[in-house]
Amino acid sequence: AIFTALVSGKSCRGDRRDSAKEHEVAGCPAYEILGLSLVDGILVEADGIPIHAVESDDDENTEGGFSATDEESSASVTAVERLAIDDIVLANKLKWTCPGESSEGRTCSAPGKNSRCTHSSYGTSNAESMADLEDMIGPNVDGGLIFTLKVLPNDYNSKGENNLKILSSKDYNVKAKIPKARRKMPFPITSNDFYNSLHRIGSSMGENDEAEDEEGYGDLWDRNARSITAYKSKEASPPRWLFTGVINGWPGLPMPLEVLKITGREPSFIGRHAKGWSTLWDCEKDGKFGGKAPYDCKIASEEKGLQVKVKLRASQWSAHGWSQSSPGFVYWVEGQHVGGKVNPPLTVTYGTNLISRFKCPEEEDIVSTRVHMISHRYATGGRVETQKEKLTYHSLVLLEWNHKKYCSVVEIGFLNGLGGYKCKSSWYADKDSEESSLYVAYPPEMVSPWKETMSEIRVHDVPYADLNAFLGFMKKYDGHKGRFVDTSVNFSHDVRLTYRSRRNVATYLLNYIRRDTTYSQMKRNCQTFAADLCGFLAGKKDVQPYHPVNQIQYTGQKHKFLYESSAY
Repeated sequence: AIFTALVSGKSCRGDRRDSAKEHEVAGCPAYEILGLSLVDGILVEADGIPIHAVESDDDENTEGGFSATDEESSASVTAVERLAIDDIVLANKLKWTCPGESSEGRTCSAPGKNSRCTHSSYGTSNAESMADLEDMIGPNVDGGLIFTLKVLPNDYNSKGENNLKILSSKDYNVKAKIPKARRKMPFPITSNDFYNSLHRIGSSMGENDEAEDEEGYGDLWDRNARSITAYKSKEASPPRWLFTGVINGWPGLPMPLEVLKITGREPSFIGRHAKGWSTLWDCEKDGKFGGKAPYDCKIASEEKGLQVKVKLRASQWSAHGWSQSSPGFVYWVEGQHVGGKVNPPLTVTYGTNLISRFKCPEEEDIVSTRVHMISHRYATGGRVETQKEKLTYHSLVLLEWNHKKYCSVVEIGFLNGLGGYKCKSSWYADKDSEESSLYVAYPPEMVSPWKETMSEIRVHDVPYADLNAFLGFMKKYDGHKGRFVDTSVNFSHDVRLTYRSRRNVATYLLNYIRRDTTYSQMKRNCQTFAADLCGFLAGKKDVQPYHPVNQIQYTGQKHKFLYESSAY
């Protein structure tokens, strides 16, 4: 009813601060009073952005039972903004839809172009030629991120959703009759979709050998060792098989992916527990030297009814950043500030692009003034904590700046820990919204399944001027039905570095993460990072991780903030 009233301009309740009634009398739709427009049946703001990111007031969602007492601990809301929030909260639940989405939800016209798009794309390539694909994948060397696929028979769902082959029913989209989007690895994909998305670059061994003999290069072929010792040009390189597309609705998987190995096993009890997985195709043995294509194992595996897995490798740059042009697993979210809008539009910048974004005359750059270490346990939603959860604390670093317009939360976590989880960050009031403001702003290349053995550094500007205001926000969500449990401040000190501007801080964080991208629950985690950063910024050598368990194997790594990572 509220949404209908907005579109039609008619009041759905006569006592709604009399605003809706006044709009009706004036003969003007309510959405125009709020500065909105109706485009193709969708309410949009003045700049054309859909109203999906508008959220209700924080005070109506105080699950922890506390209200912030400091004026700076919650943003002020004008009467017009309040009306917009109240009237549009239902529209916020009408989920953003992809452009050109089909009626059953199987496809859209721009898969992978938006962080919220969960559609897959197979059998196509964005590259204009095989040469483009070869440039995109780079040299045939180890180091890129590894991904795995679970290849489903084409008739895996022919007997209905209750009798699926290989795929679990919880991973099946009954309406669209396809695997659910954004499953964990191995990603489900049908046999036809997989093999139709493969592209060969390079030449088969027979083609190479014949060409070399014709051009007088036959002596460069070591037949005993079965390897090519030299090539005349890129066209004479051995064959490599690349997968292109959007897999299982994950827009951030770095394409193309090189097929390394295809394995299979019998689905019977003996096959699963005794025989195990056997190699059906290998890129070196079968592809490079045997001259066989991955398709060669397709028919045999289907005839035997084998379960099939595929191992793929991304380009080498994928292990160092979300894009080749901006390496470094660090991102910084801007947009929130004291007295600003509730859930404002956010900007996410990552990698070395941070250096150019924060470039300004030295006297104009903001300067960090205070650094704090804060630790807390995560809320369980009301259920009883496990023993492990009682011992698990998350530590973050809060930076205060000289302008007092906002603070910055700095933390380390699993690589793609937010991008793979619909960007549900505890530092935003609309965390539990279906489409939070952070989710809307997130670049699609950062939306990938998380990797628990790798890390990323996250920086979020939050609309609080100092530590006390920020703690007021945390207190508001305190308790197991909120977000934070057992919150404590473990370290506070002035920032004593000579170079401590925002651009300097971004550089330090990039140096740190590019030297070491690993994550370990014991040796390199949120607590060890917080200790390193606090000790580095404050110039203190005795800063330790919060929990005694993490102190056992802790060795300070403060030096990694200082030195240019590309020099190592």
